[in-house]
Amino acid sequence: MLIIACLTLYSEHNASAQAVYPPNSIYDGAKSVPSLSRPGYLQPVIDPVFGAKINRISDDSMGLASAGYMQHHYSKDQPWNHDMTLIKLANTRVILDAKTYQIFKKPSGKGETRWSTVDPNIMFYTRGNQFRKWNVRSDADTLLHTFPEGNISIGSNEGNISMGDKSVVLNVDTLVIVYDIANDVVIAKKDLGPIDWATMSQSGNYVVSRPGSSSLGVVVYDLNLNLLRKIFDKGAHGDVGYDAAGNEVFVQMCPVQMSRLDTGQVTSLGINMCGHLSTRNYQRLGWASVTDGSSNGEVLAIKLDGSKTVERFAHGRTSAANYDAQAKGVFSPDGSKVMWNSDWGSGTVYAYVAEMPGNSGNNVPPAAPTDLKVTGISP
Repeated sequence: MLIIACLTLYSEHNASAQAVYPPNSIYDGAKSVPSLSRPGYLQPVIDPVFGAKINRISDDSMGLASAGYMQHHYSKDQPWNHDMTLIKLANTRVILDAKTYQIFKKPSGKGETRWSTVDPNIMFYTRGNQFRKWNVRSDADTLLHTFPEGNISIGSNEGNISMGDKSVVLNVDTLVIVYDIANDVVIAKKDLGPIDWATMSQSGNYVVSRPGSSSLGVVVYDLNLNLLRKIFDKGAHGDVGYDAAGNEVFVQMCPVQMSRLDTGQVTSLGINMCGHLSTRNYQRLGWASVTDGSSNGEVLAIKLDGSKTVERFAHGRTSAANYDAQAKGVFSPDGSKVMWNSDWGSGTVYAYVAEMPGNSGNNVPPAAPTDLKVTGISP
């Protein structure tokens, strides 16, 4: 008698190529910076200290109207789209293919832009008093809401949309507006006085703001813009995210520390460093990118648990002689790549990307699984 066996197989490891991160270590201070020539355009080099692959992804040959368009915008503005197939640089005057770094499109007139955290083809943007969304592949452009109060900004150009594209904080000068994108409803609006920035928390449950002066600290509001608490007495460069335990936090520098949005409890992260910080790695919560603002400072990831655990990517190799030359590092959504700006000591500021060799972005074929198991046999 012939028996036909149907085998159900599974592997304990994902067969697809995986994200690769630098090894975990406990931060033990700055590392020396050996000389390294500026990489040529799209000619990757290996960081001699940390082993990451560094690629210069912008160049004068791209034909952009301003040198500023060859940089990425800011630490709190995610340059990669949701599935990490596209990259926007400053002012969204160029969009790159995120695998090859070749030009995908040169849009114009999009105002302040933010990628969707759900649909890799969608970019939200402002145009005067309008909040709109644009499909970067089909070019379909949709008006979502017109604000009669005046021309809007996304939290003074430092805000972000909550995860799932549910809500956003907009402002018209000192007037702050909480807008429910999903239901096209203005939840609240209130004049909060001068603000440096305002943003929706990643959950969409809180509004976080730094008033006009850093000496006024960082404050948290509910969605009706009722003040809940002050979480820092002095505000510095930082971002909203989640700590390693899953609590919503605001993380800031000088020194590196975080405060829970729900209680105001402050935790030192053990590093006394100034520069820029980002938690745009929304697919890998519990980490932040930290960019040392000093000349030739480092770009690294820090675990948000107070253990001083870091993943060290690269030296920024920038003079930091002016604002454009500040590195302003920002992670990809999965945290496996970091982008920063650098003049490589002097000259033009370009955008650079560092990742570990073998990262999934390199299109490395997956290894054949070696741990297949039989889970069922049926005659």
